[in-house]
Formats: sequence, structure tokens, C-alpha cells
Amino acid sequence: MVSPRVFQCAQLWLALGVCALLGAGCAGLPRIDPTGERVFIWPQDQVTAVSPTVTNPQAPPVFTDPVFPPPSSTPLPGQPGVVPPIPQDTLAITPQRVLAPVGSEVLLKSRFCTREGYLLTDAKIEWLIARESAGEFVSLGGRGWLRDPWLPWNKSKKIDNQYAIGYTAKVPLTISRGTADVSDDLQVEPGEAWASITSPVEGTSHITAMAPEIETWQERRAQATIYWVDVQWTFPPSSITAGGSQVMSTTLRRQTDGTPLAGWIVRYAVADGGGTLRGNESGQTVEATTDANGQASIDVTPTGAAGSVTRIDIQLIRPPGYRGSDAPQLVVANGSSTIHWNSTEGDYLPPADDLGNTIPATPLPSQPPPATTTRRPRLDLEIYGEDTAQAGGQIRFEVVIRNVGDAEATGIVLSDRFDAGLSHLRDPQRTLQVENTGIGSLAAGDSRSVFLNFDVLQAGRLSHVVTVRCAEGAEAAKQASVNATQPPPQRQATMKIEKSGPRQRVVGEVAPFTLAITNTGEVPLTNLEIADEYPPSLRASPTQQGYERINRGDNQDHFLWRLPRLEVGATTRLDVQCQCIGQAENACSRVQVSAETGTTAGTISGADEYCMSILPAADVVPPGAQPQPVTPSVTPPGASNVLRLGITSFADPVRAGASATYQIIVQNGPTADEQVQLRVLFPAELTPNVNEISTNANVQATLVGNELRFEPVAQLRSGERLEFQITVAVNQPGVRNIIAQLASRNVPNPIQEVKSVNIIGR
Repeated sequence: MVSPRVFQCAQLWLALGVCALLGAGCAGLPRIDPTGERVFIWPQDQVTAVSPTVTNPQAPPVFTDPVFPPPSSTPLPGQPGVVPPIPQDTLAITPQRVLAPVGSEVLLKSRFCTREGYLLTDAKIEWLIARESAGEFVSLGGRGWLRDPWLPWNKSKKIDNQYAIGYTAKVPLTISRGTADVSDDLQVEPGEAWASITSPVEGTSHITAMAPEIETWQERRAQATIYWVDVQWTFPPSSITAGGSQVMSTTLRRQTDGTPLAGWIVRYAVADGGGTLRGNESGQTVEATTDANGQASIDVTPTGAAGSVTRIDIQLIRPPGYRGSDAPQLVVANGSSTIHWNSTEGDYLPPADDLGNTIPATPLPSQPPPATTTRRPRLDLEIYGEDTAQAGGQIRFEVVIRNVGDAEATGIVLSDRFDAGLSHLRDPQRTLQVENTGIGSLAAGDSRSVFLNFDVLQAGRLSHVVTVRCAEGAEAAKQASVNATQPPPQRQATMKIEKSGPRQRVVGEVAPFTLAITNTGEVPLTNLEIADEYPPSLRASPTQQGYERINRGDNQDHFLWRLPRLEVGATTRLDVQCQCIGQAENACSRVQVSAETGTTAGTISGADEYCMSILPAADVVPPGAQPQPVTPSVTPPGASNVLRLGITSFADPVRAGASATYQIIVQNGPTADEQVQLRVLFPAELTPNVNEISTNANVQATLVGNELRFEPVAQLRSGERLEFQITVAVNQPGVRNIIAQLASRNVPNPIQEVKSVNIIGR
């Protein structure tokens, strides 16, 4: 137990301590150092407080690290007070600036170097591409074969196309580009990470590699820049022979689609020999800008002695900020060309206009006439086109013919020999060769493009050789190839349409009709349109909602249903109740269905028809009564119920520039008939295709003008039905009529059916 005296002493000492702290105020406690040099400032390190001021305090300048580091006042090494820098872990990337064509892959390496000077293996490296940049990651290095690569945490990981995670290699690696040339392989040492980047479009990729294990922020990041360029070029020929002023042209095109590039700079400089360049300016070095055709041209005028040689260096430059990019000026390619000036007796004297001077008034000494120089045309050509195609499709090549000589080329002829896997419209006999004699002439330095379109018949590597020649004897040839592949199998789109109902009813009774549409294909059908019509002897009323009643002024009932989608194997059913209001031997109801497939087949259509007979009410025998004998009636020749004629369209309206299909139905009555002949007259807006006619009548058709005439059907049995399906080309919009006429031995006076066609614009 503590005595009261001891307790009082403890209280006294506690009170004295509190008083001491209160007397010292905050000066007796440490505080956080705002400079960041240490954690706390102790009382002996604190600075006397500054007296308050009434003016605005002047804050010290703010610096950012590492782009704008503050000015250093540290003494130079070797002076008193110098603290040697502390070794740090560092991250480096190579190469730091790359110029690459679009569509290629650029390989970058980053290395993790420790403060002891060693490369660190198995270190995590995060790769980033700035979001506003072009480019995306293709592949990158993981932990390697020594770390169970089938385990997911030992593999590299692409979070998305602009952010990926890799690791420095554990063992030496060789990254092959899959080619036989080993010079394009990338050697990766232990402690180095790698990544490949590509871009399908022009732009700039800003890449950052970051090592989270490095503590110092300035050293844990490394940056690289890739400038993607879409260009291919043709420099002037390497050797030119000329006797006077010579035009030199450089042509630039896009690598991806072959279109000309305007606005690029081509720098021409006289490297050695005598010569003056003239473009927008004159001198030994001239810069020319490519025009809308992708060409930059200059004139070269000799200034040296006869037989001299002028060598010109050519530099291809993309200007800074080209088409709004953030790229600086880029030198893309270098080339050279040599001009051999023809020898003459005595020194060469260029025309005054070439040098920009006036002709001197003093006559020149008499000289023997110069030797005659023969000028000749010289042809060159390039072939541009896609490298791949699909069998069953088409491919187009552009052949650029150039006259690189010093005289006009006349009567130019282009011939093309191609493999059997290609087909040209102008080669119907399959000679595997076409010729174009309508190119005409080309002046010296001019060029002309000729386009060749081929149908690709089969898969494989298909080649063709283009040869151009002129009347002066100059000739050039070049081969181009394309890799053709088989197209992926197309899924079929089909549907089944069935219309059913009773075969016989009496006036006043109800006849139910059922329409069933089944998707029997391999793809869903969309935007279905179902047009259903009933004759005047039936008064129809659908049982389902969602239909549209259409009035066409023909005293028939017309209904239109629209269905958004019908899945594969699904069936939709529509029911219609019909009141029999009139006698008819054949009361036929027709339905037409069209649907979109989403495939190359486009829109498919189909139709069906169902006929029934409607008896008069007097023919019904009451229950229990004896039927009265009926005298058979004989249908007189020429009566309208002997033969029936109808026209059904698969689409209404139809679009100009497309094709349409019409079905003509011939139905015989109860009496057999002979020599049944059908004639169909089409307007000028519709052109029938004789080769695309299908019929069960087994007769041929002949097109006379715009009238389609079918051979007579020798015999038509009682109740027999004939169907004629005709495909026509739709030429121009308008509202026109299709007229069908039918005649036979029993019906010598032809019966006629008219179908109105509504054609809309393209």
C-alpha cells in the first residue's frame, strides 16, 4: 500500500513537469519537417518565428521533377561539403526513337539495372501506351521456361491493347520474327524485358516502361517513341542519259491503298558534277513538294563540260505536324540518281532560259555542228493491288505506265497473261490473255494508269505478267501475285410456306384458313413481310392482331403482317376465318412472304396458294331427304371457268437496279384441254431473263422484243396446274403493268390477267 506522503510527492513532481511543458509552449515538442528532408524538427533545430506582415507573402517558385528540376546550388565535386550521389536502381529502354511503316511490328527492350551494376532477372515490367497515341501491344515476354509457363502467374498479361505486364528474362532468349533471315531476330539478355507494338494507321506511339520495384521515381520509368508512316515511293532511275535539260520525278503513294500522297517534301541536292536544279527555286539544293498526284519534279540543267556526269542525292521528308499529327520532321528515305550528259564537240552551252540569263549580244566563235543525239522513249511500269483475295470474289490491279525516256512513246499496247485461277471479262474464250491497244501515247516524263479487274475462280497463289510496249520498240514487263483463299462456308437461308384450309364449303358457312411459315434454313430471318389475299367470294377476318388491312380497289381482302424475327427452326402460325358469301368453283387464297437473311443471299421470298370450291346453298340436301338426280352440265367452249390465269409477285414494290420474281399460275377446269399457250408482255422497265425461267410445264420460252412466248402445252388434264416462275431485271422507276394472256383449243379467245407493278428508285 502506497503511503500518503509518497503519493503527495508524486503529485508534486507531476505538477512541476506539466508546468514546465506549459511554460515552454509548443517549442518543447517536435514537429513535422515541411521540407521533407527529415521526419521531425526538434526544438534545437527550429527557426525563430517570423513576425506577421501586412503585405502578400512571396512564395518560392514551384518546380516539377524531372522535367523542370530546380536550379542546383550544390558545390562542385571535390569541394568541401559535397555529398557523392547515392547509386540507384535504373530502368532503360531501347531504342528510344523508331521510324516504322504501318502494319509492321516494332520490338522494344527494357533493362533493369541494380545499383550494384547488375541486370535484375524476373523483375516485373509494366508497359503502357498513351491513350491518345496510335499503336497497340501484340506480344511481350513473361517469366520464361524455368518458371512453369503453363501457370497463369508466370505468363505475360495484356490488360488491354494499351496496358500490359511482362517480366525481365531469366535466361538468354532469341525472339524470331518467323523468317529465314536471322538478321531480324532480337537477342534478349537475362535482366531484359521485351514487347512488340504495331499500328494499322499513321500516328505516334508514346510508350512507357515502368518497374514498380525501383524506389526512385526518376529512375523507375523509361520512354520510347514510335513514328508510324504509311508511304511507299519511286525514285528516279539510278542512271539517266540526257543531252539537255532533264526532268526528274519522285512519286509517293500510300502503302496501304496506293493513293497518292500530297504535301511531302523531296529534297534534291547536287552531290558532285556540274548541274543546276530548278523547281520552285534554283540552286544546288532544291526542295519540291508532292502534288495531288504524289509527284515532286525538278529540272536538271548541265553546267559542266561535255560528257560530264552529275550525281544528285534525293531525300524524302515528311514535314512536321503533317495532317495534324504531333510528329516532328522525319527523314524517311535517301536515294540518288546519276545523269550522264551526252558528249558533243566542244563545251556544252546550255540555253539562256535554263540559267535565267539573257543571250549575249557578242556573236560566238564559229564551231562545227554538234553530233546528232538520238532521243528514245523508255518504258517502266508498277503494279499496285491487294495481296490477298477470296475465291468467288474479285480483285483489282492498277498498272502505272511511265515513259522515263527522252522522247514520246506512241502506240502503247498493254498485254496481260494470267493463271487459270483468274478470269477477265474480255477473255470469254479462256485464252488466259487480254490486250489493251487504246492507251495511246505518252510524252517523256508522263505516266498513265490502267486498271485490270479479275474474277478469282480458285484458291492458291495466282500470278499475272503485265507487258507494255510501244511502236518505237521500248518494252517493260512485271509480274504480280495474289494469295487467294477459300471463302468461309455460307450458311443457307430458306423457309417453308404452307397454306391450308377446307376443300369445300357451302355459301353461308365459315372456312378456316391457316398459314404456317417455318424457318428451315441455318440463319435467323428478320423483317418478315407476309401479304395474304382472298377472292371476292370469301370475306376474311384474321384471328390474330397486329395486321394491316390494305385496300387495293379490286374487291378482294388484303392483309399485311410484319414480323421482326424468326429463329432457326421456329414456326409462326396465322389463322384467318372466312365467310363464304358467293359461289365459286375455285376460290383461291394466295400468300407471299419476304424476309431478310443477313447473308450474301440478301432477301429471300416465297409464296403459296390454296383453292377451295364454294357450292350454292340450294345444293345442300336436307337430312332424310332423297337427293334429286342432277343433269350434268357441259361447259361451253370459251367459258371463263375452263382455264384460270393468275400472276403473283414475290415483292411489291420493287427497287430499280435490282431483280424481281413473278409467278404465273395456269389452272385447268374439269375438262381436259389441248394446245395451251401462254404469252406474257412486260413493260420496258422490266426485262425478263430467259435463262432464269423455271416451270413444271416442260416447255421452252422465246423473248420477242419484250414479250415472252411459251411453246404450247400439248395436253392439259382436268384440274392440272402449271406454274411459271420468271425473273426480271428492274431498269427504272414507275408504275407499270404486266399482261399475261392464255389461249387453248377450248378457249380460242385468249383470257387476260393484268398485274400492276410499283417500281421505286434506287
